[in-house]
Amino acid sequence: MPTDLDSFGPHDPVLVSPRYLAGPGLEQPPLAAAMVWSSLTNAGWSTHTPDDWRPMLCTSPCQLVRAAHMPNSTDSGWKTAVYEDALAAPWWTASWSAETPAELLTEFHRALAEAHTTGTLHSLSSATAVYLPLLNAGWSHTVDERGNQRFTSPDRLATVSGDRRPSHVSDAWSVDVAPGTTGRCRWSARFSKQVPNAMVAAFTTSLADTSPAFRRAGTLPKELGSYLVTEPAPAPAPGRSEAAAPAPVLPPDGHGQSTAHRR
Repeated sequence: MPTDLDSFGPHDPVLVSPRYLAGPGLEQPPLAAAMVWSSLTNAGWSTHTPDDWRPMLCTSPCQLVRAAHMPNSTDSGWKTAVYEDALAAPWWTASWSAETPAELLTEFHRALAEAHTTGTLHSLSSATAVYLPLLNAGWSHTVDERGNQRFTSPDRLATVSGDRRPSHVSDAWSVDVAPGTTGRCRWSARFSKQVPNAMVAAFTTSLADTSPAFRRAGTLPKELGSYLVTEPAPAPAPGRSEAAAPAPVLPPDGHGQSTAHRR
């Protein structure tokens, strides 16, 4: 039954899908960084959280892997870079705009922590792992005459592109969400050619996951409300931050018991 997002109060907890339209999730930069980088900090990485315009940073013990959150800059968003030499240009980079959902970022950095531990930051495995989750979730697939691939979500609001051009400065994989729907791309992600496919796959697996994300209703993009499915969700337990809650929060058990709404 169609409904409006205004049927929820701005602070009401909701479960929302598709997750790629749910917004970033945590508006306070320190909480967002704590969630996104939790696997890194658990592995002993250092964090730096200045109070001014400088980005928040998370660095590996070897100082050759650096993750940054830039919430207050003109180029706001997230960026991760891997270096072979601390004073040289990065070997590879991955970047995301500010509206990228925290759940997806968390999965990429979990894979980053694992790759750093296992020494596979430079491993280039098959690209099949990148797009198989998309195909399994019903995304369409096209290939152009140059071999560039394009995967499109069933609602046609999200695309994943695989670029086969030989230039080392071009993106190997890119993600764009809601292009044209509101006159702009809601969020985007870029992975340079040397990013291990296993790490890109962690991101696309979370992107294609149909499990809902936990949000406060007031943070959802109302201009995309007709594409969202929402249902009431329990608030986090007292004394437990939303950043510490698992992502995504799954809906209640029981077939036929959902009170989901689609606008």
